[in-house]
Amino acid sequence: MADQESQVWPLAPGKLHQRSDENPTFKAIRRERSNKCFVYVFTGIVLFSIAILVFALLVLRVKSPEIKLRSVTVKNLKYSSWPPSFNTSLSAQMTVKNPNFGDYEFVPTTVSFLYGGSKVGSTKVVKGQAKVKKTGRVSFGVDLRSNKLPEGANNLTSDINSGMLKLTGTGKVSGKVTLWKIINKRKTGKMDCTMTLVLKSKTIKDLVCR
Repeated sequence: MADQESQVWPLAPGKLHQRSDENPTFKAIRRERSNKCFVYVFTGIVLFSIAILVFALLVLRVKSPEIKLRSVTVKNLKYSSWPPSFNTSLSAQMTVKNPNFGDYEFVPTTVSFLYGGSKVGSTKVVKGQAKVKKTGRVSFGVDLRSNKLPEGANNLTSDINSGMLKLTGTGKVSGKVTLWKIINKRKTGKMDCTMTLVLKSKTIKDLVCR
């Protein structure tokens, strides 16, 4: 009897509880959240890359300035139909349009005026600056003389008799664009303008710049 009371019976094995992280439903939820995080990160990287590309194309892309003669007026004019000749003084304003996101500083340059493809006058234009997305203006005067023309290579007689002389203004403006005082890029703009000098009224008309 004592042997029966002292006998120890083995305990029945307890039930093992399944860990919650091994639950298939929990795994599916965790996998879905991981996928969403990956999508969000990937989308953020793509949007950031697009923003950098747009920034590089719009801001860091440096363009050449646009150079034009905005106004030309006649100060003095003398001309003769025979022998054919003219002598005039012009006052002009040149504009430098800066399309960039940095200031454009340009050095002194030379502007020339042509008649019949030959130079009849030129002048020095001082240095200047065009601010960000702004237009700089430089005024100058120039004297044009027909005695600089090669003999017999023009229609000066017929043009003076018609009362109108077709002129061309040309030049180049060179300078540098500065972005945030770090990036400096040199750019050159070209000017090519045509106009008509009306002898009788001593005026300039049909001023067109390309």
